[in-house]
Amino acid sequence: MIDQARLVQRFLDLVAIPSPSSQEQAIGAELIKRFAALGGQVAQDEHGNIVAHWPDGQGDWLLLSAHMDTHAHDTPIRPQIRNGVIYSDGTTILGSDDKSGVAVILETLQSLCEDGFPHPPVEVVISVGEERGLVGARLLDTGALRARQGYVVDGDGPTGGIEIGTPTLDSIDVVIRGRKAHASKEPEKGISAIRVAAEAIAAMPLGRVDFETIGNIGVIQGGSAPNMIPDEVHIRGQARSHNHAKLERQVAAMVRAFEETAGRHGAQVGIKVTRHELSYRLTEATPVVAHATAAARRLGIEPRLDGNATATDANVFNQVGITCAVLATGVEDKHTLREHIAIDDLVNAARLLAEILATL
Repeated sequence: MIDQARLVQRFLDLVAIPSPSSQEQAIGAELIKRFAALGGQVAQDEHGNIVAHWPDGQGDWLLLSAHMDTHAHDTPIRPQIRNGVIYSDGTTILGSDDKSGVAVILETLQSLCEDGFPHPPVEVVISVGEERGLVGARLLDTGALRARQGYVVDGDGPTGGIEIGTPTLDSIDVVIRGRKAHASKEPEKGISAIRVAAEAIAAMPLGRVDFETIGNIGVIQGGSAPNMIPDEVHIRGQARSHNHAKLERQVAAMVRAFEETAGRHGAQVGIKVTRHELSYRLTEATPVVAHATAAARRLGIEPRLDGNATATDANVFNQVGITCAVLATGVEDKHTLREHIAIDDLVNAARLLAEILATL
């Protein structure tokens, strides 16, 4: 049985340990101790990822995964409980992304051991650097993993959320170079990089282009003074789609808008397109999804399938043939000073994971 008090205390202990991306040494050392105390065969790779095994079980190996790093460098985190909800003190993030997932996995493993329920052999991966672009999972020796299916416990929103897909993501980095001139004395001698950027952005399809494709320009930096024609602008944007052909068309449209507008004004443009995350798409019939959905309903939790989630380590695992769905833990307003998690959601996330393992 899930022990609410123990689970909450675990979570509070973990969020109190600073672990911004690239600074996971302290939390890694603590997690090695905690997984070993639960009887796991624990190893840590040269990148800091933790892999632990519980080979005693029936059936095929099952992967459980979360990440130990947090989004911001806010420290110290001082969690507070108000009306059944855990917050920070309002000066930092809470770190529930993804200390909640780690706490849920720890509590689930201990509960199953105490209750003696049959369960499959369990493989746990706790990664580093997830917030920096799934760095730890990308560096992990996934070929050495034993499981072929599993769950990444890293979803936000109320318990019952099951993420079954993400789009492919391309980033677009642009530098526009015009010609500097004094705006009040000889503006005709200048080529405004800001004007080129503005016209290009206005000409391209952005926002929700269709039901599975999104384009966005999120950062513009340039100019030196109000009385100078700006000669250089840096722009950062993204395109996402579940359909690779549509993604290619969206990226091409954005690139073409920059190139044609720059050419029309006599400016120069440099564009770099980088693919960051490959999409995956599961269905209601995919075994890990169907099993999680049935387990939720047995507990009286209404499952909600999300096929348009943001990237998690599940992207990496699915790409290498380890079929993974993502389970929500109750995190709300993540990465902000308003971040919080309801204790009921945290407990239900552990109940759901335990039900999944005990009935596979």
